[in-house]
Amino acid sequence: MKLIYYSLATPGGSACDQQWIQSIRSLRRHNSRIPVHLALYDSAPEAILWEARRWNVTVHYLGSYPEYLDSLYLRGRLLASYPTFHKFLSLHHLPLGEVSQVLFLDCDTFFFADIEALFDFHQSHHWYAREEPASARSYLEPDPFHIDENALDAIVRAEGLRPIFPFNSGVFLLNHGLWNALEPLRIPYLDFAWRLLMGQQLAPVPERSSWDVELQRSVLSAATAYDHARALHYPSRNHWIIEEIALWLTLGHVPGLSQGLLSRDLVAQNGEFRDVLRPGGGCVAVHYFNSQETDFFSTVGLLG
Repeated sequence: MKLIYYSLATPGGSACDQQWIQSIRSLRRHNSRIPVHLALYDSAPEAILWEARRWNVTVHYLGSYPEYLDSLYLRGRLLASYPTFHKFLSLHHLPLGEVSQVLFLDCDTFFFADIEALFDFHQSHHWYAREEPASARSYLEPDPFHIDENALDAIVRAEGLRPIFPFNSGVFLLNHGLWNALEPLRIPYLDFAWRLLMGQQLAPVPERSSWDVELQRSVLSAATAYDHARALHYPSRNHWIIEEIALWLTLGHVPGLSQGLLSRDLVAQNGEFRDVLRPGGGCVAVHYFNSQETDFFSTVGLLG
């Protein structure tokens, strides 16, 4: 059996609510069979719940996101400043006993064909995702300010981990019961996140936003000498991909894990929709990224 899940941790009425509604409508337009689950943190907006009932989505309401992280990890409430760590953790709450493949979707994902094609085409490896933009495997020019893979490799070696190539966590597919191996890694995942956050906040930065200044104040006031000693150099200038980097490191704990790339022809990301959304194209899904939302839906509108 296949299973799809989303995970949302946002206040009611946020942009993610409408993105998810657009996503589930487009998914169900092409496939009404595969079970879909939604992990909800912080709020359960009526619009979300109504669409979930309409499209036969099972909702798991998990309460306050900061309290949820705090129940798992000592510094969880500080980590909750980033509304993305739940994506990996929500796997724990899914009924995976009879499942053969699991697909995670960010809310900013839109469908143009039956999602079965993604499952059918990606079966060999344990983990599939698109490459992280501007990484070594990207067709875009590598950008060490976005992800410094030499610095990332140094962390991997120092921690005794298996190397995991950088991938984007907006759409990922799991096979061969990998979720069983991931279950014991929920706390190590949050520990990597905290150590990366420590390194990020200790690093000299020419200019910080008011949000980042407040976060730095909170992190450093809570940090102990032990936290300082365990801080990991943050291998990026983009602080919003901390969840991805923590996940790459966490997967490095799994013996024998094999990675594959989701087909670019089937799963487009970021601005690629301008190239793949053409008559006769075979694109199944577009993970359009929040920054591209207006442009994406304008393009979809032009397609009729």
